[in-house]
Amino acid sequence: MRKPREASASVEAVPQKTTIRDVARAAGVGIGTISRVLNSSSQVSRETRARVLEAIRRLGFRPNAQARRILKRRSEIVCFLLSNRDFLHPFHARILQGVESYASSLKHHVLFAVLHYSPRVPAEKIDLPPVLQEHGLIDGIILAGTIYPNLLRRIESIHMPFVAFSNNVVGTDGEQHYDQVGFDDFNGTLQATRYLIEQGHRLIGFAGDTSYPWIQRRFDGYRRAIRESKLKSISILPQNPDGFVDFGRKSALRILSRQPRPTAVVTGNDETAYALWLSLRRQGVKVPEEISLVGFDDREEAVLMDPPLSTVRVHKEEIGETCMKMLLERLHHPQMAFSHRILPTEFVVRGTVLHL
Repeated sequence: MRKPREASASVEAVPQKTTIRDVARAAGVGIGTISRVLNSSSQVSRETRARVLEAIRRLGFRPNAQARRILKRRSEIVCFLLSNRDFLHPFHARILQGVESYASSLKHHVLFAVLHYSPRVPAEKIDLPPVLQEHGLIDGIILAGTIYPNLLRRIESIHMPFVAFSNNVVGTDGEQHYDQVGFDDFNGTLQATRYLIEQGHRLIGFAGDTSYPWIQRRFDGYRRAIRESKLKSISILPQNPDGFVDFGRKSALRILSRQPRPTAVVTGNDETAYALWLSLRRQGVKVPEEISLVGFDDREEAVLMDPPLSTVRVHKEEIGETCMKMLLERLHHPQMAFSHRILPTEFVVRGTVLHL
């Protein structure tokens, strides 16, 4: 009987990868100098840089992702923190999409976290998600959702760079001590109301819960357009609404009870516009034949209405992209002055506005 052949005892040697220490020895410099060369620092002489690059080329050195993070002293991970909103709020989901898209183009990563807290709780008592409390795990934070001053103070206390979505910051003194990105509430409604006036409307109401500062800014834009044309503002402000949809329903009753009845209504957001449209429809009132209607936000549902809703478009993905860009600027230039960027909005005319 033939004996089975013995397995070969020889093992093929695995070539060792070139390390940063190998490059440092070959170039006759320290590891810190290699780091500065890889990060394009201006603190390295031309001769030293050339020597390091030659050693990198000759040894075939390729820093892996973890090594690059160590060299840069960054994780290349940011956190998108959604506060006091449902998971995931449609509007903020689109902002997150913009953040993630731009981050991934630069090989950065985005972690998502949710935080619910009371605006009355002391800042130091806010229990931040563990991802924010682990030192060195993330580079910075993008704050979205409804943001109260106590959360801003809490984030500042952990010395973490952050950018806030400014439209939903509530209750601050107006002073700017942090980076912000937002969109133009005021001019969005100003342009929409001007358009209604151009179409011949003279009795134009505003239906929006102005207890929210962003709705108040939209109301201010509406009033500016009304004053410009020497018209009378019509505020449709139901008491004690249970959310924007309930506000829209109650607004319909207020509108139908008014004499004379408005020929057009500007709403604080698309949710209010949708509920108002549905309530008017159930009462047999035709939009736009009897009442023209304008929303704000341009949510996906706007085009599903019949007719599709004329509304102010907010470029949500662009907000997210700008937030990510600003956070990276802060990481690269920690001492730069705080910035507040306001992105323009766009009035989109669809089927709910009638020319008189």
